[in-house]
Formats: sequence, C-alpha cells, structure tokens
Amino acid sequence: MKSASKSPGNGVVLRLLQITDPHLSCSIGRAMRGVDTYRSLQDVLDSTAALGWLPDAILATGDLVHDESRQGYENFRELMGSFAGRNNSRVFTLPGNHDDPQPMQEILADHPFQYCGYADMAAWRLIFLDTWLAVDAGGLLRDSELKRLDELLSGADDQHALVCLHHHPVDMGSRWLDSVGLRNAEQFLEIIDRHTNVRGVVWGHVHQEYDKLRNGVRYLSSPSTCVQFKPRQNDFALDERPPGFRWLELAADGSINTSVEWLDVPTAKAATR
Repeated sequence: MKSASKSPGNGVVLRLLQITDPHLSCSIGRAMRGVDTYRSLQDVLDSTAALGWLPDAILATGDLVHDESRQGYENFRELMGSFAGRNNSRVFTLPGNHDDPQPMQEILADHPFQYCGYADMAAWRLIFLDTWLAVDAGGLLRDSELKRLDELLSGADDQHALVCLHHHPVDMGSRWLDSVGLRNAEQFLEIIDRHTNVRGVVWGHVHQEYDKLRNGVRYLSSPSTCVQFKPRQNDFALDERPPGFRWLELAADGSINTSVEWLDVPTAKAATR
C-alpha cells in the first residue's frame, strides 16, 4: 500500500484529506436545511482532484449520518469506498453527536475503513477519539478514552502525533456553539500539554474553519461538506459559504502544511419534494 509520498527537503510526507459533518441519511438526495448532502459530499470528493494528488488517508471526523440509519452508513461506505479505492487510501472514522456508534462501527469496520483506534503511518501516530454522548449535542471523553490517549502518546515518544476528535476542545467564540463543545476539555488539554510529541489536534462539529497555535500545537477544524455555521455568533446562524474540506501534509520533521478548500460551485440543493 502506498502510505506516503516524497517531498524534497522534508523526507516522507503523509497526505491526508479531512472531510467532516456530511450528515448523510437513509435516502440519497434527501435534504438537510435545503442541501442534498450526498451530492454535496460527492462534489467535495470530486473537487479534490484539483489538488493534484490523492490522499494516503481520509479523516472522517464525525456526524457522518444525520438520521442514525444503517442505510446512511451504507451510503457513506459506498461513496467513500469508491473514492478511497483510487489510491488504496485508508478511511479513518470517529463518531459525532448525530451518529449512532453501533451501526457505524459495524458497517465501517473492514478495510479500508477503521472506526476510532489509532494508526502509525510514516513518522506519525494518528489517534482517533470517541467523544459521543447519548442525547447530548456536546461531547465527553470518558475516563477510558482519556487513559487511552495518554497511553498512546506515551508509547509514541519517537513519533509525531496528530489527535483527531469530533467536538471542539477550545472556544470558537460563539456562545451557542461553545455550549455544545467538549465537556471535559480541560482534562483533554492537560494531557495534550504534557506530551511534547503532539503536533496537531483536528476536529469537526463546528462547520467552519479554525487554525491557531496553542502551546506550540496546531489546533484545526474544517468546514462541513454540506452547510456551514456562521462564525462568532451568540445564537445559531447559518453561513452562506459553500461546502469545504481540509487537506494536510504531515512531514517527517513534524511540521504540518495545511489549508481549507471551498467548492467553487453552488451548494447542492435538494430537489423539492
């Protein structure tokens, strides 16, 4: 399997595509807030061709399905499996607040898919965390997940680490959105701060772009592959920005090159029913 690419001066580069919050459903073509979410995700995947390279792995950071249906995960598996097959890419998934972890884990368990866990690729350890809570839009890292994170980072002293989760562990500057973030963010950040091999933290959930340094660690979110939330709002509001995605290049020296790309086509509107 092709796991990395060569880049002059940086050694082995691991190329990742982050897609998040596609909110698929049991029916292809069904709308969420007027957007055909299946077609919108397909448009995002098609647009990645403009990057000029195929990813070694795809990070799918939650809210893959909106209606908790098994068929929704089958739809995701079919679409993403076809895309991943072009480069024999792996597809790493983790649950969001709208997901149903049981069918998600059952359907997205076989190669090229992986549910949570971790992966060692090139010079990097990729860690995928479960922040799902029943009947709560916010997230929580249970004691077992916090312990697993600590142990995985401790066991990767000679590797760079990228930590992935669904809920945001830092404030986004929106009152309503920050009320449904990671409930025990302080415990999470204490672990991240303690381990010097963490280079980046990546999440979904917020339907908008974020890119800031905190204690030398890059904190990143990606826009949704469907609708976006308007940044820095006290109350819920939708943005007019189109679907988007994030690409990342993880270098052997621990540096991260990344950017968000926005579709230059109108949002895929669902047919009127």
